[in-house]
Amino acid sequence: MGVVAAVALAGAATLTVLRFVDTSARLPVMATSFASYAVLGFLLALVLLVVLVRRAGRLRPVVIAGLVLALVGAVAHGYWLAPLFAGASGARTDLVVMTSNLRFGLGDPNTVVRAVADGKVDVLVLEEVTPSELIALDRAGLAALLPHRAGEPVITAAGTMVFSRDRLRDARAIALGNGGIAVDVRAPRPFRLLAVHTSQPVAAATSWHDDLSEVKRQAAAAVGAGPTMVVGDFNATRDHPAFRKILGLGLHDAAEQADAGWQPTWPTASRARYLRPVITIDHVLVTRDFAGVRTRTVDVEGTDHHALVAELDRS
Repeated sequence: MGVVAAVALAGAATLTVLRFVDTSARLPVMATSFASYAVLGFLLALVLLVVLVRRAGRLRPVVIAGLVLALVGAVAHGYWLAPLFAGASGARTDLVVMTSNLRFGLGDPNTVVRAVADGKVDVLVLEEVTPSELIALDRAGLAALLPHRAGEPVITAAGTMVFSRDRLRDARAIALGNGGIAVDVRAPRPFRLLAVHTSQPVAAATSWHDDLSEVKRQAAAAVGAGPTMVVGDFNATRDHPAFRKILGLGLHDAAEQADAGWQPTWPTASRARYLRPVITIDHVLVTRDFAGVRTRTVDVEGTDHHALVAELDRS
């Protein structure tokens, strides 16, 4: 029991430390994606150590140190996770935004269009749109629902596109590994939208880190100019320091604002039957001009990401 507690503590402590290490090294970046799960390791160690103390009837210095570490770790992670369950949501829905990674155009177009129609989506950000997938989406009715678009389909993973109920203006590409677009959404109250899809850290961790730095640079300029939204597949969780630097610009996670709780988006069963989403790498980030009311995920057959739908209150 003591060995299990020690292993749990060591693993949880390692993940917690990695949460503060801003690196482009592949293995640490991958491990940091799961840093939030360290709370389970701390809680397990805490329970086991308490049982050991009750059995032994006395406290040894090493056990005391373990108890303190486990308690501090559990409290710290609880503090970091709390905003997901106790945010400040908006009062009404003025704008609905959806993002979905279509996995090289394999995502079911009918599910995507149905989610757009049922959710009354105003702005849709799609990643990995291929030419054939775009044709299928339009056949399913996307063009009728969201007639304005920016970006181009690509055979590779770089097909990032924006679809909107309102006109789009001043679109330009963002130099990201998997494509990005900056565009003005001419809604009744216009805002700047950055649609992003960073490199995959498993294959190119350095490019992934560079991409997040570029997103931060682009977002800083947009936030300084007015209402801004940054939406897409970041390939990063809130535990990555590079992602938190983007939030530090004055952006807020809509899911956090909406008290959405734990809403992992990757990987889904479409990647492998036994897989279920365990980490959140798809995000809708907004300036204080918006407030998340509700967020939910949508299972899109054929892709390895859940789509994310965010209902926003335009404050």
